[in-house]
Amino acid sequence: MDLRSDDSGEIYVELLGRTVLLVPHTFQRMIERGITVEELVGLLESKHSKALFQRNGRIRITNGQITAVIQLWLGTAYVVTVFRK
Repeated sequence: MDLRSDDSGEIYVELLGRTVLLVPHTFQRMIERGITVEELVGLLESKHSKALFQRNGRIRITNGQITAVIQLWLGTAYVVTVFRK
């Protein structure tokens, strides 16, 4: 796990081999739902998390406790939202 900068909204996910960007909506939902950056990175780094492709083209990643929704756009991965079960 490599947190480049919590303030910039960028986290590097080793398992994916890419930087993932957090949009302002994601930060707001994380605060409201009591989800830390460490928990989110743990979800994205875990080999036990499951990925489901949604009809709208987004990817839902879950470990059964926390779920993140990822949007790929022009080669960049954005965490659109995150929530607890």
